[in-house]
Amino acid sequence: MALSENDLELIAQTLEGAGVDSDNPIGALRERFPTLRFVRLDAGDIEGDPIRSAARFDLYLLDTREHCPVLTDDLLNADAVVLTPHKRARG
Repeated sequence: MALSENDLELIAQTLEGAGVDSDNPIGALRERFPTLRFVRLDAGDIEGDPIRSAARFDLYLLDTREHCPVLTDDLLNADAVVLTPHKRARG
């Protein structure tokens, strides 16, 4: 499934919304976006610049079409979203 800028905006709005578990928002995201995959990682587990920042999380895009998933900034080939806590929010 290709993502759009609008999808990223809706994901950011969901993360910033009331009633979303700020420590683990994956459940709320999966409920609102059932066709997308979401993964939560520690900020130290991922390198590079996020595609977007929202609430307490940075967002990265993942392309899992091949055997080894890779980070991408290509919305058309991304089929998963990785969330990491902001590095400054970790303490």
